[in-house]
Amino acid sequence: MITVKVNGKEKKVKENTSIADFLQSNNIDPVGVTVEHNLEVINPTSISKIILKEGDTLEVLRFVGGG
Repeated sequence: MITVKVNGKEKKVKENTSIADFLQSNNIDPVGVTVEHNLEVINPTSISKIILKEGDTLEVLRFVGGG
């Protein structure tokens, strides 16, 4: 297991977990979010290619419309 920080909170994840795997395991639809990995906004087509490493930081942002 490794530790990553997600939206300011530490989370334990299995080694060799991609961002896409992390989102899926936390029931987060990647279509409805923007992901920042180590201060860089990630292209949605790349989330399955990026493997999380010890100490990485993720910000998962959901956009909500309203009136």
